[in-house]
Amino acid sequence: MAEPFFINSFFLDYLLPFVLVFTLVFAILQKTKVLGEGKKQIDSIIALIIGIILIAFPFARNIVVELMPFLAVSVV
Repeated sequence: MAEPFFINSFFLDYLLPFVLVFTLVFAILQKTKVLGEGKKQIDSIIALIIGIILIAFPFARNIVVELMPFLAVSVV
């Protein structure tokens, strides 16, 4: 039987941390307007690069994966 997508190790170990970091960095850059107003493309490129760097290093990725349950509980 096929394993559900949301329980798949690829989703939990790579995709979910990337989306979390990308969203947080993009939101912080948009809110603070560090690079200027109306610079969504530059903000998204920087957030994309930081997210990819996070996924490339297993130690940093493991920290985010371990903290995700606590983040979810604190948001709720």
